[in-house]
Amino acid sequence: MSALTKNPIYASGKLPVRSCPEYATTIEDFLTAQNYLREGAECLDATWTSFFKKAKLPFRKPGMEFISKPSKTRACGNMDGFWGGAYCHDTQGLVVLVDGWMLEYEGSPFLFYVLAHEYGHHVQQRAGIIKAHDKLAPKSTKAAYKWHARLELQADCLSGAFLRSIWASTGRDSHDWQQMLTYIKEDMGDPTHGGGKSRAAWTDRGFKAGSPSACNTYKAPASQVS
Repeated sequence: MSALTKNPIYASGKLPVRSCPEYATTIEDFLTAQNYLREGAECLDATWTSFFKKAKLPFRKPGMEFISKPSKTRACGNMDGFWGGAYCHDTQGLVVLVDGWMLEYEGSPFLFYVLAHEYGHHVQQRAGIIKAHDKLAPKSTKAAYKWHARLELQADCLSGAFLRSIWASTGRDSHDWQQMLTYIKEDMGDPTHGGGKSRAAWTDRGFKAGSPSACNTYKAPASQVS
């Protein structure tokens, strides 16, 4: 349980501030989205590599794939259905699917949020959180959903912390941030990830702190992770 509630990433300070200008502020097609995500991936790699060194934890970069339609992937095999991103801890790789609904949020950093959320799962994997989480997973479906939501909301919080570390270099303002939180609140809730209101709240919590110290969902009351 200590890997969940007393993990070293909670006590290792803020993420290093880094310059990471967005590749584009308007994303209308897959090619632009792909380049945008690749640029963002480099920033995520540099930031989390540096942070894990400070936390004295081993780290390696995840594999990354950006696709435009459901297909067989190296990291996660065949990907079907409605989804925006996935992290598969067996291969330590992530996939982002950029289809029509993802591009509806053009003009906001929503795509960056999705990438940073999936990368947050890699952070959890490298920190030993996913392994500890899985060992304590309840048997009943309802309880398992609620338990899994803690993992997902923590990834949201880690995403927010990262976005804060590069926010000044993007040239965006508080209006852009609030707009993205509204998208998350209205469109991103589900039983296994937490409600939209909770997802927006934990993303914002990470952003305000700029540090994983704000992301200990495993100590949060049930009312904050539903």
